Amino acid sequence: MTYSYLLAGENLELAEAELEGFLASQGLEKNTERKERLAFTESEPGQLKRLALTHEITEVLNRTNTDDLKIDYRPENSYAVRAKDMTGKERKEEVEKKIGEKIGAENNSVDLERPEEVIKAYIFEEEVIVGRLVQDIDRGLFDKRKNQDRPFSSPVSLDPVLARVLVNLSEVSAGESVLDPFCGTGGILIEAGLCGCAVAGTDVKEVMVRGTRKNLEEYGIIAHDIREEKISEASEVFEKSFDAVITDLPYGKASKEESRPLEEFLEVFPDLTGGKAVFMYNEEKLGGFEADFEIYVHGSLTRYIFVQ
Repeated sequence: MTYSYLLAGENLELAEAELEGFLASQGLEKNTERKERLAFTESEPGQLKRLALTHEITEVLNRTNTDDLKIDYRPENSYAVRAKDMTGKERKEEVEKKIGEKIGAENNSVDLERPEEVIKAYIFEEEVIVGRLVQDIDRGLFDKRKNQDRPFSSPVSLDPVLARVLVNLSEVSAGESVLDPFCGTGGILIEAGLCGCAVAGTDVKEVMVRGTRKNLEEYGIIAHDIREEKISEASEVFEKSFDAVITDLPYGKASKEESRPLEEFLEVFPDLTGGKAVFMYNEEKLGGFEADFEIYVHGSLTRYIFVQ
């Protein structure tokens, strides 16, 4: 069975990479086909709500010619047809009507308010891809975990959507362990914990350590190990290797509050993980590493993601 994923349009390269990292976290092949904003896989994973840069997932029913719509699927209950014209043309209502006429039957009915099934149609120049919606991802849930709405906040904190993207890029699975050695207010660890990972973190400031603990517990992440410690001591403190190291590296004034945080991180992170390290910085090169992705934030601020 083929599944389609409607990717967020603001950074398609990053959205597709997040999807592939997520698939790997589920033990599935991460090679995807992509047609503009639609990515396709041949298997449906679990934990679909982990995705941050995917809007919805459908089970593909037909890939059909735009001028000669063919679909042999019939819903057994109430349904609604919702089309999206990927070309920007005004063909949405026309396609919805045609599909509705083809799938209507005595044992089903149209219900635009509370349908038991939603039939999606993605309209391209020469093709319409028709599918049954299996997951609509509510991006508003990420907004509820924004910095200002947590019990403990700081002027500098990673957006929950971006934090979740970093977790998925790491390919870490539920039940595996994640370390954030610059945990700050715990934004990355919240997202990792909500994905079912065992979370640990360090920070040089006691107030951040206490705040991260409070934030994690606010979202039901009770099992955590957060310590006041320098990055240089992390491997000795935890005496274990983590499945992933994920962090937003300090920059600007914050990077000078500790003696050599960036240099020390580059020195020790290979000893902290048997899996991947995913980290953000405000420059596209760090040590001998070059960024894999860039994200425009605002004004002159661009952030860079490194996946090692």
